[in-house]
Amino acid sequence: MSMQIVFEQILIIFGYVIVGYVAGKKNLITKEQQRYLSKLVSSLILPFTVLSASSMEASGQDIVNVAIAVALLFSCMALTSAGCMLYAKIKQVPEKKRAAYTGLCTYPNCTFIGMPLCIALMGEWGTLYGAAGIIAFNLLFFTLQISLFTRQKFHPKIFLTPLNISTLALILMLIFHLHFPRPLQTVCSNIGGITTPMALIIVGVMLADGNLLQIVTEKRAYVISLIRNLICPLIMLVVMALLPLDPNLRMAVLIYVACPVANLTSVYAIQHDMEPALCARATLLSTILFAATIPFIIWLGQLVYGV
Repeated sequence: MSMQIVFEQILIIFGYVIVGYVAGKKNLITKEQQRYLSKLVSSLILPFTVLSASSMEASGQDIVNVAIAVALLFSCMALTSAGCMLYAKIKQVPEKKRAAYTGLCTYPNCTFIGMPLCIALMGEWGTLYGAAGIIAFNLLFFTLQISLFTRQKFHPKIFLTPLNISTLALILMLIFHLHFPRPLQTVCSNIGGITTPMALIIVGVMLADGNLLQIVTEKRAYVISLIRNLICPLIMLVVMALLPLDPNLRMAVLIYVACPVANLTSVYAIQHDMEPALCARATLLSTILFAATIPFIIWLGQLVYGV
């Protein structure tokens, strides 16, 4: 893909974000409506987006590539999480702050930014690799990270969400070369097509809810954004350059790792009173800085991988 196409898609993406920002500032979308829309996207629209990729003819190697993407993303997040917890333990960081810092530095926004961006740049393949990102994220966040926030043992029922079920269904359909009838496929594609604008408008509404002065003066948020937006993807870029991987696989994984802080970290931090103000500010600052960091990461990835 040319950098011109990349910049055009990024401009389109941030156009949606600006629409959401204006809607939030003008109170066209309230905080309560934002929560409702977020649930609508994650529980209804995104599952249809995932299922719409079942029209693809995936080879055995394509399935292997998805499995590799899951392994790479999971390993990246697991090692980042372990590094954060080790650093926090050495520095004797209080447990409440430890959970927040680990979540902020480790987990990228796969759902509301990663998948829309991958779809915009890679089409149906972006959806397929998006499913890999969601699998890796959920496997780690809803086991390790939730236990840090809640101090409770893991329960398998937490994985029974519409998005996870649709992801599993997609993988099985691709493996066994199953397809929906054309009318049902059209329904999935049309509903799934709402994902990108809707998810990014929600991000814009989230940005509108923050106090800009408090966000830009929070020093810790800059350190977190540096780790999340630049250090993690740069390390991953080098690691993948040393491995014999498909170029599209490399770029998809790189885009996901380069995404800003996940909204879900702030949600649980607020629920359990673990540095809620910092989590909100770091999430917003990381998302704002993403406009500058993602073109650089994609450009560097294309340069190194020769895509």
